[in-house]
Formats: sequence, structure tokens, C-alpha cells
Amino acid sequence: MAKYKFDGKYLKQGGTTIANVSGDRIRKGTGSSVVCNISGDKVRSGTSSSVICNVSGDNIRQGSGSSTIGKMRDVRREIDGPGGTTLAALWFCFIK
Repeated sequence: MAKYKFDGKYLKQGGTTIANVSGDRIRKGTGSSVVCNISGDKVRSGTSSSVICNVSGDNIRQGSGSSTIGKMRDVRREIDGPGGTTLAALWFCFIK
């Protein structure tokens, strides 16, 4: 069983809200501070255009490069819920 649960809007660990997702932006806890934003298969830092990771198939890669830092199957073991790049972004920003 996964340690974290994502319902499409909130990432929770037990009863604690770790992050919330609104559109293409991921925010810390229940607040409004943007941690990252998603554009296609790229995860960008805060509201900037600086790429912190990207998803290609089952691989999660560092920055906009090809160095693999994780696999989606490992992310799905950690987080129970829908999504591809969104789950990868939540994993990268809050769990990794």
C-alpha cells in the first residue's frame, strides 16, 4: 500500500495535506505558494521556465537532460492516485 494518496487535487499523508494541485500549478500544503508548474512532460520550478525534471515514458529525468533519477513505477508505489507528469512532479518536489 502506498504511503501517500493523491485524489487529483490534494496529496496527503494520512490526514496531513502535503500539497495541492490547481491547473498546472502545484502548491505547498493548502497554501498558495507555487512550488512548481507543469508544462507538457516538463516540471518547472515555481512560476519560472527553469526545468527541474522531465518525464519520458517510464523515466523521470533530471532537468531537461537524459540522466534518469527515478521511474514512474517507483512513484506509483509511493503515491496512490491518478496522473503521470503530475505524480512525477509531486514525487520530485515532496517525496524524493
